[in-house]
Parts: sequence; structure tokens; C-alpha cells
Amino acid sequence: MRSLSLALLTSVWMAAFAPFAAGQSVSPFTFRLQQGQTVTAFADGGTISMPADAVGLATTATLAITYRGTTSATIASSSFTGSLDFTFSGLPDLPVVFQPNDTLTLVLSYLPTSSNRVNSRLELGTTEGKITRILAINMTGTAPEFVLAYIPQGGNAAPLAGGGIVSFPVTPVGTTSNSVIVVTNRGTAPGLIKSAKVTGPLFQAAGIPLADTSIDAGKELRFSIAFTPTQLDAASGSGSVEFINRRVDFSLQGSGSGPVYTYELVTDRVTPIQPNQLLTIPDALVNEKSAITVRVRNGGNADGKITAIAVQGVSLAVTDAPFLPLILQPGQSATTTVTFSPTQAARVSGRLRIGDDAFEITANGLGSILNYSYLIGPVSTTVTAGGTIGLNPAAIGSSSSLRFVVGNTGTTPASISSITIIGSNANNSVFTLSDLPALSAVVPPGGSVPFTVKFSPIALGTATATLRLDSQTFLLTGTGNAPAALPDYRIDGASGVQDPLQQPAIGLTLASPYSLRVNGTLTLAFNSSVFSNDPAVQFATGGRTVNFYIPANGVRAVFPDGSNQMRLQTGSVAGTITLTPSFATEGGVDLTPANPAAMNLTVAQTAPRLLSAVITARTSSGFTVAVTGYSTGRSVTQFDLQFAPTAGENVTTTKISLNVESSFIAWYQSAASQQFGSLFSVSVPFTFTGDVKTTGLSLVDTIQSVAATVTNRQGTSNSVSVNLK
Repeated sequence: MRSLSLALLTSVWMAAFAPFAAGQSVSPFTFRLQQGQTVTAFADGGTISMPADAVGLATTATLAITYRGTTSATIASSSFTGSLDFTFSGLPDLPVVFQPNDTLTLVLSYLPTSSNRVNSRLELGTTEGKITRILAINMTGTAPEFVLAYIPQGGNAAPLAGGGIVSFPVTPVGTTSNSVIVVTNRGTAPGLIKSAKVTGPLFQAAGIPLADTSIDAGKELRFSIAFTPTQLDAASGSGSVEFINRRVDFSLQGSGSGPVYTYELVTDRVTPIQPNQLLTIPDALVNEKSAITVRVRNGGNADGKITAIAVQGVSLAVTDAPFLPLILQPGQSATTTVTFSPTQAARVSGRLRIGDDAFEITANGLGSILNYSYLIGPVSTTVTAGGTIGLNPAAIGSSSSLRFVVGNTGTTPASISSITIIGSNANNSVFTLSDLPALSAVVPPGGSVPFTVKFSPIALGTATATLRLDSQTFLLTGTGNAPAALPDYRIDGASGVQDPLQQPAIGLTLASPYSLRVNGTLTLAFNSSVFSNDPAVQFATGGRTVNFYIPANGVRAVFPDGSNQMRLQTGSVAGTITLTPSFATEGGVDLTPANPAAMNLTVAQTAPRLLSAVITARTSSGFTVAVTGYSTGRSVTQFDLQFAPTAGENVTTTKISLNVESSFIAWYQSAASQQFGSLFSVSVPFTFTGDVKTTGLSLVDTIQSVAATVTNRQGTSNSVSVNLK
């Protein structure tokens, strides 16, 4: 196994170095090839490809041969074979001796005389010591060659040389025919198209190649030329394709076919007319007629087909028209009549259509023609009967206006017998008229009658009314914007803590005059401190709301009785009376501030107050004392009676104190007490026993008077007394 492996290794080594063993040697020469900016290594015996840009345009290559040996070498002979389109230079007289690293530079040139592929070979015989070699350089030359052809629409390809003609078939006017230009490279190398152009108003190229487009050998490039005639006359243009070494120019020719329509206005004479020309129909009185006749003639070289004859415009109609579709052969003609039958005095504009051609039509209906417009500042806006007239928005309390103008563009005078505003917003003077002319007003031809419309909003949002001029109506609209904010205000008069069962007066005053009349409501709210309402707390006019108004440009509120103050009742229950106003314009626009200032009046919890004491029943031995009063805290705990005896009499018991808290709690918690606030009435019967000193007196006669007081947790009331004598 070991001897076999060694033999194999030896065999491989010998194969790898066989050339040296056989006495051969590697060539001591190296080659460097430069073509343009490209530098590449070149092998002895290799082939240099030299494509030219065009036939007759030379291309070159530079070949540097360097001796890399250690002694010297000699080029002793040269041989050049093959196509004479190749030449070379730079080889000095032979022999040429090379020292190590010496370089010989040869310039190889190829000037093609055709686009065929050609070959040449340069051989250099060298010696190095006893070794001789042949250095071989092969060369291949190629070149592009372009030819042009064109393919007409529906036809066969035809060659296209410089000065040639691309003919288009006869093409109906308004349609398009196409020809295709074919550029073919029948050479052996790629070539460039520098540019391609097409000129002529009726010729349009599609697919034109970009500048410096390359076409490989044996390939082609196509682009098309479209011809769209607009008339029958012959049309011409030009085209060109430019290559590196030449430019091929050619002509474009085509002609159109179709009908050509000419028109005449036939009256007492015949007048040529052109499409889009203005045709005037003679003036006509309202409900009468006038007419014109138009003749169409085919002056083209093909039959014409007219599928439509119509007229647009008020009071205009086509009469005596031929049957459609109308076929006109070359030279034939037909006529149609346009009739004007005005129903009102107005200038009429219209349009007559014959096939694809049209004519403007104008005519006058004789009579008066009222038109309407309005001016806001310098801007005038035309409005028709039944239309809408928008006035500028205005804040409530201010106004906006416009100038309404009635004009007459007719030929006869017109009259206006009435000018009014109707609708709900006319009755409350939201919309008003001023500067009215004397009626009936005459509007002369070319003249006008103006007047003023004013908008004075009383409510937010859109308001409308109707402006009527005789039988014509117009919708008036305007938008009311929010008025100016209400000035600050104060509620004056009574303030702070108030006594029960009083009628203080209050008023309301603005900080500054306000331009609008203000309607308001003053609302009274009672917040009881003892959880019981007092129905007596109200305005003197009754109820807990009272209306008022503030005159325009005034500051003081006026209440229903015409005074500037309003009284209210404080009642008999402890609590807070709150007065809060609200404000609005006459039209109901709320002017109340977001957080309206209020006035608070306070009735405090105090000791009870007695109002009266009376004897309601009396006998010889007793009587009943009735005491009335109020307690703002709706609380009474004790009832005291003090007896004063008659002179000369001795009364054992002169004072009685009664605990009445439970009785009063029962009273104030009862439904019956709610309508009386904190008012109460106490009746206490007394029966007397004993002896009377003075002859002729009864037991009751021994009492001169009785005094009463009541007490609660806030204190003791005043004393009230009643005499029994």
C-alpha cells in the first residue's frame, strides 16, 4: 500500500511539471491591450475584437509587448495576413533586441470598408538564446450598417433612402392614418441612432427612440408617424434619422378627403357666413314673427352626411328643415329656416346647429323689459322675479340696508303701480321700505327706479319677508346676530337683614344706558332656615315673579305699576330671600348673563314677637286670654302670664309659666300651619277661686290686667297686656 501511494504522488508531480521536464519554457513576453479607456491582459495567440462605429470610421487599439525574461530576446521577423482593412504601426526595423522589462508598443487600426466581419493575423518571430517562438495576434473587425424602410397603413414595406418620400393614403378629414418607419442594422456590430425627428403641423410621431439608442446587429427599431388632416389640401412634412456617420432625410406627404360645408344667409340677398358667426333675426313685436334662411352647400370631394339641424333659444324654432339624415353630394345644397316668435319683450340669444357646425343667433322682441338688481355698497347683484335677496347680517338693535333698482332694458316705457312688503316680519317692521318713488312710477327705456330696503332684526337667526312689485315677488332674507352684551346692573333698595312681616322696596339699575328696550323678569326664591316655606314671602303684586322693562337708552327698571321700585313681603319665617333678574330683547333674545348677579335678603331666627292679647270669654269666675304672635324659628318653648290685681285686692298667684314646646311642635309640624308661616294664636282659659274683700266685686273683678310673654331658645318676646277693667 505504501509503494502504491508513492508511485501515484510521483506521477502527479511529474504531470504538474511535465513542460519543464520536456525542455519547454513559458513565454517570457506579456501583453497589455488598451481599447479606449479599457485596459486588459492579452494572451499570446488571442483575438482582438475591434467593432467600428460605422463603415468608414476607424477604430484603434494599442498593444504593449513587454519582455519579462532575465537575459535578452530578439524579434527577428514579422508577418501580417488577412483583411487589408487592418493596419498596424510602431514596429521598428528588425531585428529588435529586448532587454529585461523592455516594452514594444504597437498601434492596431481597423478602417472598415463594409459591414462584413473581417479577420487579420500578425505574427512576430522571436529568439531567446536557443529558444525560438512565434508571437501570434489575431484581429476581428465588425461594423454596423443601417437601412431604412417604411410601411404605409394597409400596405407593404418599401425602402426609404435619403431624399425619399413617405406617402400616406388619402385620409378622411378628422381621422388618422399611420406609417411605420423601420430602422434595420444589417451589419455585424451594434450601432447608435443619434436622433430621430418628425416635423409638420399635421404629422405626429409616436415611439421616437431616445438619443443614442443602440441597435444590435441583425435587429431593428420601429416608430410610427400619424397623419391627421384637417382640410382637403395636400399636406407635407419632413423626417430624419441621424446616425454617427450620416443623416437620412425624407419627406412626408398626405392629403385629406371629405365634405366641406359652406354656408350662406339668404334674405333679399345672399351673404356668405362662417360657423360661429353671429346671425341676427329681424326684430319682431311680441306675438308676431320674423325669420332667416340658411343654406348649406357641400364643396368637398366626398359625400357629406348631416344628422342634426336644431336651434336653441327662447322663442326660436327651426322651420322648413330637410329630412334627416341629410346626404349632400359634392356640389349639392339644402336650406333651413329659423323663426323667431317672441312672447315677451326681450333680447334673445340662441344657437343654430347644422351638423357639427354652429352659429350664434340674436333677436329682439320689441316691448318693455324690466330687470331687477340690488346694490350693497359698490356691489350690484342681479335678481329675477321669485329670487332671493339677501341683506347683510345685522346685530339686534342695528340695521343693514340695500338699494333695490328696477331697470328697463326694453324699447317701450313700463310702469310700477305698487311696491309693498308682506309677511309677518313686515308687520313688526323687521323689513321696511324708504325713498319710494311716487306711484304709479314710470320706468323709461334705458332708465331705472331705485328705492331702499332696510333690515332691522329683533330676533336671532334668519328672518324673511316678501317684497312685491305689482305681480312680481322677491324673497327678502336677513340674519339677526346677537346684540351687544347688557351692561352691568345692580339691584338696589333694601339689602341685608330684614325684619319679619315687612314690605321693603327694591329696584334695578343698569350701569350705563342700553340702546334697546329690555324686557325682564325678577324672580324671588325663598330658602327657609327652618325647613318650612312661607307663602307670605312674595311680591306686593302677588306671586314670586314680577315683570319689568328698561326703556331703550334708559337705565332704570320700570315695574307694572309704572314705578321704579317694587315692594315684597318678608313673611314671618327665618330664611334667605334671593332676587334674581333675567333679561331679553323685545324679540325674545336672551340677554341674561351666564351667572346673573342676585340680591339676598335675610330674615333671622329671633326671639318670638307678640302682636296682640285679647280676652275672648269672661265669666264672674274666669276668662280666656288669646295671644297672637310669630316666631321666625317656628319654635316656642314657654308661655308666661303675669296677673296684676285690682287695688285693694290680694291675689295669691300673680304669675303662671306654661311649658308649651310640645304644643307648638305639633302646631308647626301640622299642615294647617304651613299657610301661616310662623304665626300662632294661643288661647288660655282661667278659672279663679277664693274670697273677694270688696263688696260687689266678682272674682274676675279682682284682676286689673294680664300681661303675656313667650320664650324660645333665642330669647323672650316682648310683653303684651290686656285690661280687664
